[in-house]
Amino acid sequence: MKNLLWRNRSLDNKNRIMIVMLAGIFVRLLYVMLMPVTQFAQYDIGTVDIENNVLTGHLGYVFWLVKYHALPNFDPRLVYQFNHPPIHHILSAIWVSFIALFTDSTAALKEAAQYVTFVYSALTLFFFSKLLDETNAGEKGKLLAMIIFAFQPTLIMTAGSLNNDGAGLMFQVLSVWLTLRWHRTKSYKDIIGVALAIGLGMLSKLSAGLVAVPIGVLFIFDFVDEWVKSKKFPAKRMVQYICFGAVCFPIGLCWVIRCYVKYGMPFTYIAFLPDTSPQYVGMYSGFQRMFLPNPIEFIKNLSHGSIGMGWNIWVQMFRTSALGECDLAAFPMVGKLICLAAMLINLVVALWTFVAFFREFVLLPCFGKSRKITDSDNVGIGYRERIFWILSWLVMMYSYFSFAYTYPHECSMNFRYVQFAIIPPLVAISARTKEKEENGVFKIARNIITYAYVLCSISIVAIWCVCV
Repeated sequence: MKNLLWRNRSLDNKNRIMIVMLAGIFVRLLYVMLMPVTQFAQYDIGTVDIENNVLTGHLGYVFWLVKYHALPNFDPRLVYQFNHPPIHHILSAIWVSFIALFTDSTAALKEAAQYVTFVYSALTLFFFSKLLDETNAGEKGKLLAMIIFAFQPTLIMTAGSLNNDGAGLMFQVLSVWLTLRWHRTKSYKDIIGVALAIGLGMLSKLSAGLVAVPIGVLFIFDFVDEWVKSKKFPAKRMVQYICFGAVCFPIGLCWVIRCYVKYGMPFTYIAFLPDTSPQYVGMYSGFQRMFLPNPIEFIKNLSHGSIGMGWNIWVQMFRTSALGECDLAAFPMVGKLICLAAMLINLVVALWTFVAFFREFVLLPCFGKSRKITDSDNVGIGYRERIFWILSWLVMMYSYFSFAYTYPHECSMNFRYVQFAIIPPLVAISARTKEKEENGVFKIARNIITYAYVLCSISIVAIWCVCV
């Protein structure tokens, strides 16, 4: 065993993090190559019938741009999913147009579009690794966080999903990484990078702008702190913030302003399903939908090889985090067992990381010795960073629950709408996992959960590729 690459003492944790990241990218590439473009993990993909000029959904949006080389010249609410900001679809259209130089097969062009979202997913892993570097947590903790992030099933599926979820998440992670770096350097380059990342994120998916809330609060904290310490108005910082706004707001809001001025489309317009949809769950009470499910009913469903309870947000969150919106009936018995095991291990990991999050960012500062993880530059997880991560998590969870409650459909409770919320707990667990704090029991339990998590995630991808 000592000769194994992973256990080689010359292989430090930084290299192990790189190996995990590359493994995550490889799994995503296999998923994109082996999964057909029309499968259960596609959301709002729409219809592409070029001969009859029927173009709807996200894929239809891309092919509209390929065909007409222009943004839609009509009220985007008239065509399904055309209301979304266009950056992701423009990038996809450029790539598809390039591939069209070598083939005129519409099926091949559809498959090729997946490689754009694959690049988003690969870059997201890279940006997440850089984000972890800015937290100054222990290398073992960052390795653990990267393993969980790299093999989270929904994030793997996002690599092949043709909608704009992947682009939105990529820009969110990029903006937070650059914000943490700016928090350390206070450079113009970094704050302009934050502005571009948030602006382009909103121009990919409007909800990507939710990260602006905790980022704005961190800006305020730093501004006040600098004012108090220097005892004079921080004019230089104010100029930075003005530059930030001058870059971020025009880019992030140009699409919604255009659609509002030209077509009267509200800024927060959402194309929601009607009450007659099979996914409508508004007939259930708010308690049934928003609170913990009946465990007896849930266990009874599992005993019959079903998950059920599609009206409950907690069931849907953990189901879709592991399985997407796939139907277990499509899988053989072995596949069902693996999928259920994956759902269970996702629940265990979620609870584990949330406990670490609550302990590290809430309990320790309030009731224990406020431990600050620092490096030689005294930059670490202090009170402002803790507030930043708490607020990041709360904003994402509030948005998710509010959306699911306002639009009572099964699809509204998909984990993809809250996938950024896994990052603050992962930052907490990377801060929590320090070599000097590890004991035998904790280390064994951590390794068992981690290995089971990776095994289940890879097994799910294999089942998807074989059975779908």
